Amino acid sequence: MSAVTGSSPDPSTAPRLRRLIVAGVDHQTAGQGLRDRLFVEQPALPDFYRHLAAAGFDQAVLLSTCDRVVVVGMSDAPDAAAAAIRRTLAETAGMTEQNIEGSFFIRTGTDALGHLFSIAASLESQVLGEPEVLGQIKTAHRGAEGATGVGRELGAIFEAAYSVAKRVRNETAIGEHAISMAAAACQVAREVVGRFEQTTALVVGAGELGVLVADKLKAQGLTDIWMADPLEPRAEAMAAHFGAHRLAMEEIGRSLHRMDMVLTGLGGAVPVITRDDVAQALKQRRYKPIFLLDAAVPADVEPDVAALDEAYLFTLHDLERIALTGQEKRSHAAIDARAIVEDEVASFVLAEGYRAAAPMVTALRQRFEAHRQQILASNPTMSADEATRLLVNRLLHGPSQALRELAADGDGGARSVPLDGDLIARLFGLAADADDGSSPGAEKGRE
Repeated sequence: MSAVTGSSPDPSTAPRLRRLIVAGVDHQTAGQGLRDRLFVEQPALPDFYRHLAAAGFDQAVLLSTCDRVVVVGMSDAPDAAAAAIRRTLAETAGMTEQNIEGSFFIRTGTDALGHLFSIAASLESQVLGEPEVLGQIKTAHRGAEGATGVGRELGAIFEAAYSVAKRVRNETAIGEHAISMAAAACQVAREVVGRFEQTTALVVGAGELGVLVADKLKAQGLTDIWMADPLEPRAEAMAAHFGAHRLAMEEIGRSLHRMDMVLTGLGGAVPVITRDDVAQALKQRRYKPIFLLDAAVPADVEPDVAALDEAYLFTLHDLERIALTGQEKRSHAAIDARAIVEDEVASFVLAEGYRAAAPMVTALRQRFEAHRQQILASNPTMSADEATRLLVNRLLHGPSQALRELAADGDGGARSVPLDGDLIARLFGLAADADDGSSPGAEKGRE
């Protein structure tokens, strides 16, 4: 299967970056509704890659997440490749291409490389610095390999992206500060209680933030969860959701000593947890700390609980302050992270130049060596002076003839390659020779 082709050079000789394309939609170009419709579920991936293969792609990876649905691939004809990606996305979603045309973006070459590096470094995510994106990329990469959609060219580019992401994580604070209230709650909870695997939590009510925090805590190792709610059906549903134990509302006060964390979100007329409840619980716990998150308005926890030693009460205002501070710090870290991405793109481009030049350098060395061997074999008795003079003449004959023909062609001719005097001077060190006075012309002038 060959790559999407056009009038570009043979893909076997074209530099890798000339063929790189990133195209699709993301949170900056398309709303959540369109991204949801274009999202490609796991069972649909084999058909999606078959459609891309039929369109001419032999190397492609689909990144399908809540933030983006984009294809990273290799092609010699970017416009044709982008059209194929747009068509495949639309057909898979049961839409027309016109539905996504206004939200569809295309990046090629070094621009595409920088964009992929930025995605891997979590600089293109809705939540700046989120750690999940790198795992999502690696999962997509493995899935594409299973569908034979990744070759050596694209594989090397993805490996470079992983190295960039690792460097950004190691050298900046891009992921160290909570920037959402739920993340802030998890951060301070860990500071209070330590390992979540060894703690017990009580969730009171089904408030959105409390539930979100409980979900995050469970994902980070929390298993011992208790659920209380005034409405029996809602309490049962939440207990099933968390795999939690049930606790009656009237039992909260006398059970509080068993809880390391309490997340509330009822917002009733009367506080659910009083200062006396917490004071008695702390005494029974021998003053082992309790983390309390009151996400309710009005408050579920009496405010003066915060005055108790070893009772750590946080409200929505506290979490918002922590999150805003984290956003500011991540924004500053992002400046350093983007500088790293730019540095890595430049390094990759430089390495690509060396890689592209290597075959030509090898061929030149082989050709020069062949001339040397031929002269030695044909003239075994020739002196070193005569042999080297003959070798220089043979080596320069072809380039000299080509230069004369190019120069004679003139501006009005059919010259396909421009005569670049600066390039020739750089290749053969002519400018340096002139500067240090070592050129034949300089010697003649001194005479």
